[in-house]
Amino acid sequence: MSIKSVKEYLEKAGFDSNGSYFANGNKNKPVAFSSDLEYHLELRRDALLRIFRLIYQSRRTDDHEELFLKKGMAWFGIYCAGAEIPGAVAGILLRDTDPIVGYYRDRAVCIARGITSYEMFLQAVAAKDDPASGGHQMPAHFGQKKLAVISQTSATGSQSIQAYGLAEAIKFTSHTMKQGVYPNDSIVYTTIGDSSISEGEFYEAVKSACHNKVPLLIHIINNRYGISVPIEEEIPGSNIQKLFSEYPNLSYLKVDGTSVRDCYDLFKRTIKQIRSGTGPCVIESDVVRLYSHSASDDQRKYRPAFEIELEEERDPILKLSKELIAYGIASADELKKIISEVDNELDIAHKKAIQQEKTDVNNLLSTIYNYDKNESLKVYTGLTKGSKSIFSGNKFPIAESLNRCLLELMEKDSRIVMWGEDIADFSVRFLDLYKDKISGKGGVFGVTKGLQRKFGGYRVRNSPIAEATVVGKAIGYSLQGFLPIVEIQFRDYLNPAWQQLIDEVATMSYRSNGSFRCPMVIRMASGGYLLGAGAIWHSEMAAGALMHYPGIRVAVPSNPRNACGSMRGAIYSGDPVCYLEPKALYRKTGGFFDNEYPDFDYVLWPGEVELYGDGKDLLFIGYGNTSPICYEAMRKLQDEGIKTRFLNLVWLNPLNEDEIRKQAKITKKVLIVDEDRRTSGASSAIADAIWKDRKLRKEIDVEKLNSLDCRVSYGSAGEYEILPQLEDVITLAKELVR
Repeated sequence: MSIKSVKEYLEKAGFDSNGSYFANGNKNKPVAFSSDLEYHLELRRDALLRIFRLIYQSRRTDDHEELFLKKGMAWFGIYCAGAEIPGAVAGILLRDTDPIVGYYRDRAVCIARGITSYEMFLQAVAAKDDPASGGHQMPAHFGQKKLAVISQTSATGSQSIQAYGLAEAIKFTSHTMKQGVYPNDSIVYTTIGDSSISEGEFYEAVKSACHNKVPLLIHIINNRYGISVPIEEEIPGSNIQKLFSEYPNLSYLKVDGTSVRDCYDLFKRTIKQIRSGTGPCVIESDVVRLYSHSASDDQRKYRPAFEIELEEERDPILKLSKELIAYGIASADELKKIISEVDNELDIAHKKAIQQEKTDVNNLLSTIYNYDKNESLKVYTGLTKGSKSIFSGNKFPIAESLNRCLLELMEKDSRIVMWGEDIADFSVRFLDLYKDKISGKGGVFGVTKGLQRKFGGYRVRNSPIAEATVVGKAIGYSLQGFLPIVEIQFRDYLNPAWQQLIDEVATMSYRSNGSFRCPMVIRMASGGYLLGAGAIWHSEMAAGALMHYPGIRVAVPSNPRNACGSMRGAIYSGDPVCYLEPKALYRKTGGFFDNEYPDFDYVLWPGEVELYGDGKDLLFIGYGNTSPICYEAMRKLQDEGIKTRFLNLVWLNPLNEDEIRKQAKITKKVLIVDEDRRTSGASSAIADAIWKDRKLRKEIDVEKLNSLDCRVSYGSAGEYEILPQLEDVITLAKELVR
């Protein structure tokens, strides 16, 4: 309806025979012929006509995507109608190298940046050549690496943290690397809807952005509705600005999002201010919502007709049309010509888009991960070639082995940065004053001890107790070209970061069809066997939950040598890796742990395993805390004449299924010993490697020994009952062999 109103207005608007302007057919009210200079001191005619073209193109792109739906050529639609002007203005004022970390109302700013309507149509019809996602994502999920438009998800609010992380990474680049992906004077532009600011992750992002005074422009698009929920039911007093009025280092500004002049002035001033280094700014634009939230919504069901009609009267395209004509900047015929040109272009693009090949279903799995051993080896060898580890040949427990591994690689690779709760040696304010007087912390288990002292506060620092920020910020750093190694203090504490990990990190490569990557390592102390000290929230392994989501690698070391080797492999795998460190094994020595720190030539790349023993009676498969149990069971059964072998799975994703089947064929009997719970635990995926081979499943007897399906209890008696013990393994192994 809104575009129809614009066209009807332009048909009636014009000039009389004396050259006087008249509108709406009323010749009795002429308007003096004016100029663009009187309209605005800086916006010239060409710029204003460009903005008009941008916002009209954005609106008509919405309309075409709705038409795809009506024709059955698309399956979803989500629209920007009414919010075009602030996006278009931001788009022409930002530099092409200023990253856009947005959401699904960003059509206008993305068109201004250079994404074409045709490219948007390709996404709408799930075309194979959709440059944003290869047909993997629904419409209005923009992203193009060459245009610095970061791939978007449907999650609301979560983009705020990675935007903050990218802004901080840009600010800190010069302190650690010479140059990152985006120039050091870039600012990050991120958008969010008024209702989505209710997400806790948005507040985490704003707080952190203020704390570190990062170059971040947050644009809140306020149309006063979150689908059907009005702002008064979401925001106290319906006033967003009041929520942030006391935030230090934050400028908060409001603008009429239907006014080109107001938006231009405010966005220009704000962008200049942020680029000068003053810190983050929020612009809240008051816009109208002319279309329903999405194709699956009908706003007529919950908004009264008069409210919708009032919104249409504020249609920014109609408003700008009237202003351009009233000031003599453009005639109605000139605007109609622009409209005709855009309509023709979009009609052609529409017809072309529906003819394109759909999503390449044979290629769906190819962009989930990026690990390529040859590529990873090339990078790693380039850093370590000709070097010899000063620690090689020494014996350390796992915690110290990891510490030395991280230290050596940080010396060689300035891209590596770290943060997490308590991982630094000191508070930054004590770093120079007291680093020679107090010992320093370096994590609750001391794994990162001494690293901040050596590499400084820009490369190793503490984080707030905000796990979503710990993980989400790593996305931003990774996008800038860093290699973040971050710590979640316990596997049990990962849950607040779940959306960042599962919806953002894990999908980055897949949702962008491989054009964006976010390699990182997320270290977590994990598992039980703490003699009853752990209990709930300090004893989780829960590897199976992580294995369930494609896009995340999972590694679980079990001795000092494979801890070092797998950490090297994790850092240079090119993928995000959840690195689960069994804390009960951190300080173990002797026996299974009696191995030497490896030189640089030893890397345990994703999927690689360790094999112990050569017995043919039974195969043990274990990882993490159960690895030394399997090793000890193998030794004890040897004394009783039962010959076994043990396959130690350091990598759970990728699972080396070929090696699992190969070893299972030799013994015909397999016992998987898994600290994870029986239901949906890691052992289910391990057993499936054998079970999926229909011939093999008939030949091999597979048994799983897991934790009970409950959380670990406090005290030694409860823990002992819940977790697999050595005697349980030996007893079940004997039953299988007999």
